[in-house]
Amino acid sequence: MYANQDKQKSALIFSALSAGIFAITGLLLGVMSGSVMIIFDSAYSLLSLALASLSLFALKLARQPANANYPFGRLTIEPLSILIKGVVIGLVCLVSMVLAAISLWQGGREVNLNLALIFSLLNVAGCYLTWWVIRRAQQRQDTALLRAEVRQWQMDTWLSAAVLFGFILAQLLAMSPWGALAVYADPLMVLVIAGYFCYIPYNMVVQALRQLMLGAADPEVAAQVREVVAAAHPEVPSGTEPVRVAQVGSFLIVQHAEVLATEAQQALQEIAADEQLTAILIQPQTLDLTEPRHQ
Repeated sequence: MYANQDKQKSALIFSALSAGIFAITGLLLGVMSGSVMIIFDSAYSLLSLALASLSLFALKLARQPANANYPFGRLTIEPLSILIKGVVIGLVCLVSMVLAAISLWQGGREVNLNLALIFSLLNVAGCYLTWWVIRRAQQRQDTALLRAEVRQWQMDTWLSAAVLFGFILAQLLAMSPWGALAVYADPLMVLVIAGYFCYIPYNMVVQALRQLMLGAADPEVAAQVREVVAAAHPEVPSGTEPVRVAQVGSFLIVQHAEVLATEAQQALQEIAADEQLTAILIQPQTLDLTEPRHQ
């Protein structure tokens, strides 16, 4: 288990280092070229550095054992960190759209397109490499934190590619009879790209909130859990087993009414391990949450 977590930690450190490099170089070249789009892209990379550090902190806390202050451990730290990441990314997109709209209203912005093209080309290559590395790590160990990192770098890669494409079009436009319109290219790209990618932080927030509120686990995983419980207690009519299955971060929580044999408990642990999760078994069920209690 800890070997896998060390691999996850290495992937998160690589993500943080990549974000730091892109952020520093991008901010410098963004100021030099006068491009709001490059500054936005670099600010997102700087944000990625902070959020990758947050993921590392969340991973460290999630690995700590339960104690008197946290008797169930820190189960919710992973979805909480993903929720924060989603909210922050969404705010960055929203603010960028507002600033781009203001720039368009004020008559556009002149940009050093040659410098912008060189940066954009290098940025696409670097972001794609980072996305590929994190994606491979996520395929070997599919955790909520790595999935969030993959989505984050996916957004950054496509954002950088769209910026490169936009600057190519702006360069062609500048060399055409409509060259005066090239000043609108930079803020227009920010407005379109930031608006398009708003769905990514939205999905991150929705999924994190679902886990924080102990939403039901993946239907296929829940079905496997119920099959194990049903096999352990064949005297209970099929489909009536009082089993609740939820996923919170890297933990699969299973609550059921009957005490399970060791073999059944091991089977549930194996189901969780196949999903790169750790099973938490609560038995027997002592509290009915299906009906409200009135004083």
